[in-house]
Amino acid sequence: MTILISTFGPNAENTLAAMRSLPYKRLVLVLSKEDVETPGYKQVKETEMSSMGEVEEIFVDKYDLRDCFRSIVGYVNDIVRSESKKRNIGNIISINISGGTKIMGDAALLAAFQTGVKAYHCEKGRVIRLPVIDGITLRDRLTDSQVAVLREMGARDTVDDIKRKLGNGLTEETIRKSLRKLRRIGVIKTVISEGKVVAELTESGIFILETINRMEKAH
Repeated sequence: MTILISTFGPNAENTLAAMRSLPYKRLVLVLSKEDVETPGYKQVKETEMSSMGEVEEIFVDKYDLRDCFRSIVGYVNDIVRSESKKRNIGNIISINISGGTKIMGDAALLAAFQTGVKAYHCEKGRVIRLPVIDGITLRDRLTDSQVAVLREMGARDTVDDIKRKLGNGLTEETIRKSLRKLRRIGVIKTVISEGKVVAELTESGIFILETINRMEKAH
């Protein structure tokens, strides 16, 4: 059975966008108990019931990153234990991170990295697939050098631009290696601008950088 886990808030628009865009047979909402009384929740329920589906809930404190993270990971791990002998968990579960608060979204993205399931940011008319690797957490996936380069990325930077911003912190060779790795995992892309090769953050890269910064501030 394919499962869509979606963070959820009073405004159901992004959750409904995920329901329209991603394949699933079971819908699981990550939400607070008070959200059950909102018109948005009733709209999602009615939409799902009209297609003979059911809605399952994971209740969390939507302002507590750790609670959201642990609740989602715990749910996924329960599915892993029951399904792991049958097929790859990455083909069973998808997570939409865009339906609730920023904290819920950060927690859902971290949970996706922690468990290796597919992660998406869904809005009306736009679906962003976020890169994950099984068994590697978000921060662990990047070296200190790669994070340093990522944080110095402007709108469009050359290697020389980044080196100037970092000062003597990293060598040019290390910066180039970091950029190649970030490009391979979809965090940045390179384009030609005014005859020069420049690097810029992808939409996935912006989300990932924001999440890393929030996580480090939380500690």
